[in-house]
Amino acid sequence: MQDIGVSVSGLLGLIITSSILIAVPGPSIMLFIGQVIMKGRSHALRGVIGNAIGMLSVAILLSFGLGPLILKSDFALPAIRMLGAVALLLIGIGYLVASKAASPAATDQPAKRKSPLTAGVIVGITNPKALIMFGTIVPSFLSGNLASPTNVLIMYSMIPILLGIAIDSVWVVVAHSLSSRLFSNADSVRIVNRIGGGLIILMALILAREAVSGFLSINRWPAPWA
Repeated sequence: MQDIGVSVSGLLGLIITSSILIAVPGPSIMLFIGQVIMKGRSHALRGVIGNAIGMLSVAILLSFGLGPLILKSDFALPAIRMLGAVALLLIGIGYLVASKAASPAATDQPAKRKSPLTAGVIVGITNPKALIMFGTIVPSFLSGNLASPTNVLIMYSMIPILLGIAIDSVWVVVAHSLSSRLFSNADSVRIVNRIGGGLIILMALILAREAVSGFLSINRWPAPWA
């Protein structure tokens, strides 16, 4: 019997994973902090909205491409889950082994030539996190037997987008209130990266376990931990 692809565990897993991935400083957050330093809080908040628009564009395009694939193939969803686990693992390791943090001021260059909204849209579309988030991670938390995977993918994609607006706005407000002293310090950013990297690796292992369970269920083999 088909279902709509929504489950409490799937939603909770997506919320936790998305929150961790979004909160760890990447191209978009470093852009916003740079905008706070150079132009002020209101300027950076317009960039947050632009980033959400760019990410929504990526989410819609990927949803229409992945939805039919999930519907046609039993192996598609476990395979996407495994890809998501690998992507998360690589991101987590990357944060852990990073030798130095990027300079916030260096990421503000696009904003000097463009409006903050336009700069945010560009960063949202070109951010590798967007392709990973909506191409592998969001689909990984769908349940099986989907009646309309494309619609559910679009609905699920709104979760990291809304979380992104909230979390990015918090970064902007905190950076403004601290006058950038904390976030311009490489050691402080490195600590945040290491904590976030460890949590991302943990979520990768959980997602890989779900992927293996999916492959075993297709082949009617019991999972060794079941």
